[in-house]
Amino acid sequence: MGKVLQVRVYAYTYDEADVRKAWPRLWSLAFEETRPGFPYEMAGVLELVRALDDLYQFGVLPEATRAVLAAGLPKVVKGVETLQRRLADWNPQAANEASDQIEEGLGELEKQAANP
Repeated sequence: MGKVLQVRVYAYTYDEADVRKAWPRLWSLAFEETRPGFPYEMAGVLELVRALDDLYQFGVLPEATRAVLAAGLPKVVKGVETLQRRLADWNPQAANEASDQIEEGLGELEKQAANP
């Protein structure tokens, strides 16, 4: 790695419409119903997890929604932390496995949030 030119390995969401389509209930909860306290450049997967975690920690939520998030969100947040560590370690294969875990966890949360 150069002194001026830095090489980074990172993950991002290509099209936020894919996030909205994959997890519509979570999207609505995170970005439409509650109006986040800070703007997001994009409403991608990582931003969705961040917004849900902020809501869970600091937001006023119906008890059923809070219970759903309490049951499944920690696993997803841990997946994001793992993803970030694996990217920092320049381990794209392990990072890809973490991204799969994040998406699976969001899928489970979506099912539970749709039917609390």
